[in-house]
Amino acid sequence: MSRLIGTFLGKSILLAERVLHKDGSTFPGKFVIKLFPKYLSKLKYPKDVIMVTGSSGKGSTTKIIANMLRNCGKTVCHNLEGSNMIRGIASTMLKHVTWGGKIPEDVIVLEVDERYLKEVTKYITPSLIVLNNLTRDQPPRQGNYDLVYREIEKGITDSAELLCNGDDPITRQVVLKHPEKFHSFGINRLDTDFDDLPTAVKDCAYCPKCGKRMNYGWYHYGTVGDFSCPSCGYSRGTVDYAVTAADTKAGTVTLNEKLKICVNPPLLFHMYNLAAAYGVADLMQLSPEKVAESLNVEVISEKIYNRLEKKGRTFVSISCKAENNATYNLAHYYTLKQPGEKVLVMGLREISRRYSHFDLSWIYDLDMEALNVPEVQEVICAGPYAADFALRCKLAGFAPEKIKTMETLEGLAKELKRTTGDVYGILNFDYIPPFLEEVNQYK
Repeated sequence: MSRLIGTFLGKSILLAERVLHKDGSTFPGKFVIKLFPKYLSKLKYPKDVIMVTGSSGKGSTTKIIANMLRNCGKTVCHNLEGSNMIRGIASTMLKHVTWGGKIPEDVIVLEVDERYLKEVTKYITPSLIVLNNLTRDQPPRQGNYDLVYREIEKGITDSAELLCNGDDPITRQVVLKHPEKFHSFGINRLDTDFDDLPTAVKDCAYCPKCGKRMNYGWYHYGTVGDFSCPSCGYSRGTVDYAVTAADTKAGTVTLNEKLKICVNPPLLFHMYNLAAAYGVADLMQLSPEKVAESLNVEVISEKIYNRLEKKGRTFVSISCKAENNATYNLAHYYTLKQPGEKVLVMGLREISRRYSHFDLSWIYDLDMEALNVPEVQEVICAGPYAADFALRCKLAGFAPEKIKTMETLEGLAKELKRTTGDVYGILNFDYIPPFLEEVNQYK
């Protein structure tokens, strides 16, 4: 009876929100779970339930997987809005559940917050858990990646297969406890890799298994790459589903030496998302032809990456995640590898919407030193924390005349008139729309 009442109340709230044009809130799920805490455990789910978690890239990966499954003829229940905690997931289920308590789709694909995986798997049993990466992310909320990993471990169920980023020594340690159901995805060595990190920030320099210092053959970024422990043998080893070749000029990657996929632009994080989706496809025994057809048309959202040509200049926006040095550093390294002179725009409006802390310690994990090269003409720091970003640039050795500050992005188009070179907006997601507005005003 509680299931029927919960479904009725939840669907009624959803209908009211639709009428009031407030679709997408987590309130329906929050309300129903408050009344019936075990509501989700009373629903009937399909055999295939895929959960994607990790520090970053969850939303993009679930979208690619959901699109791929649909292209292969599957019906999919997906929390597309990105509400990835228990109440948001409950709201997604309420949209799909029948009056008989069944989720009728063939597959459920869920983006799940890494700290809340254990809360979700308490009620919904996954068939496959995809673990993207773990980095120093939102320190005031998360603490450190070891704490987060232990929270993820609590959410791993006995029946779930595990598909993890094999290039990441933090996520790969899943194999130590669950070798029989462990599968990995990753990227083999690329021309753009580092023999040594250009930054002193190394998240996982010591072996998760024995605690001794690890060696690296090469780095993709951070401590993601070809790691190995000379003491106990813990290492990257062979990755099951890998980008085995990448042609950045042609905009293609090859998966497991047999499936060529178009990627434009060939950004590292997008390659990881495609490799993860390819692993899901193989584990689910989907048609390789249909998978290739789907992955070939996947494009990065303009909210994440956008490239425009105006008045002989290139304008690029790259969305980064505040309180996460890895996303910024990936944007830095991508920018540095582009030809020509550059003007950088950096900033954000708000650090977090989840808590009142205004922690800025994470900007000292950004590899600003790598950007201090002759090709970078100027760094424009904008927003409420412009002075903090400017100070970080100064500490990285930038000459004072190469650092500019703006209280907001308003007037950026006019400011850029006095500069030359291509413009790269390396910004938190909340500053991407105003940046693009200014670019559109550039004449």
